[in-house]
Amino acid sequence: MPTALITGASAGIGEAFACLLAEKKLHLVLVARREKRLQSIASEINTRGGSAEILVADLATPEGLTRVQNYILTHPIDLLINNAGFGLYGPTAETNPEKEAEMIRLNVVALTTLTRAALPSMLAKKSGQIIQVGSLASFFPTPYMTGYGATKSFVLHYSEALHREVKGSGVTITALCPGSTKSEFAELTGIRQYRPMTAVEVARQGLLASEQGKSFILPGMNNWLLTFFSRLIPRNWMVAMVARVFRDRS
Repeated sequence: MPTALITGASAGIGEAFACLLAEKKLHLVLVARREKRLQSIASEINTRGGSAEILVADLATPEGLTRVQNYILTHPIDLLINNAGFGLYGPTAETNPEKEAEMIRLNVVALTTLTRAALPSMLAKKSGQIIQVGSLASFFPTPYMTGYGATKSFVLHYSEALHREVKGSGVTITALCPGSTKSEFAELTGIRQYRPMTAVEVARQGLLASEQGKSFILPGMNNWLLTFFSRLIPRNWMVAMVARVFRDRS
């Protein structure tokens, strides 16, 4: 039975991935910090005839990241979904620097560490998929979410470059870059969202793009148009527009 490991699987897009993949009869390894929530999701999947186990870990800590890295190294997987991450909203000088460092460790360091753990075995067997969850913010500098946008820009560029490196190997790397999505993200980050998509629809489009071998997917026509038209105006105008949008989203 193919195995998929999903980080940030306790809610939102991660939970949606788990539900969709359970229907495809993959064995699921669900990773997150909240043990009770993971147990509830795994129990529901197993009750419905699926196959799921949990791996409790805080990927922003060395201990948690090493635990999941070692699991991947000793239990080769077929699909890795790097979904865990969070945002930090507010003027940079006023946000918590320790929280920002934690965000960078989770959004960037954990993602690259787990990707590198999974990739060798996938290349050796000439098959495998890795989905990296970026953001619409991957495409813009994001004043008032400065560090978050920078981490998600890394996710997009890293994934696109790696996709090209492994082209023809049987392994696919896909960056999933959703805009506003109905999940805990907005509540935890402290921002308002406009016309959010459902987490299930975002996850479904991510899986389809990965199966089609795409290097990235930007769900939602409005999001796609936004990135397209941003290329037609001077960059400083675009950054000013993003700043205006984000300034009053608390």
